Amino acid sequence: MRIQKRLIGSYKVRENHGFTLLEMVISVFIMSVMMAVVMPHLLSAGQQAQKSACEQNQRTIREALIEYKLVYHSYPAGDTVHQLQELKDKMLLSSLPVDPDGGQYQIDTTTHPNEVVVTCTVHGELGQ
Repeated sequence: MRIQKRLIGSYKVRENHGFTLLEMVISVFIMSVMMAVVMPHLLSAGQQAQKSACEQNQRTIREALIEYKLVYHSYPAGDTVHQLQELKDKMLLSSLPVDPDGGQYQIDTTTHPNEVVVTCTVHGELGQ
């Protein structure tokens, strides 16, 4: 296989249109620099979204507990799992909330008689 060359002016032009090794190395280097700049922003955006979802779940649980107390004049009995199930059974929650990071929600109604504290084992207490 011969590479045919022709002259245009005083320059030689190759007829094959492939990339050289140097061009490939430079393009891989540029792509790796771009990935190094973009990836931390993408990862932090995902973590922020999970934290925001956890915060919204905590607010939903807190509001459902307050509504339960207004209707039944006390908070549901039992541990967190039983309290969440009671809220679901009374149709104050449409489904049992799940933490996006795999944490567990904890409900504390004993610290302050008129205040509900909902925390997450991963994110802690979010949003009041």
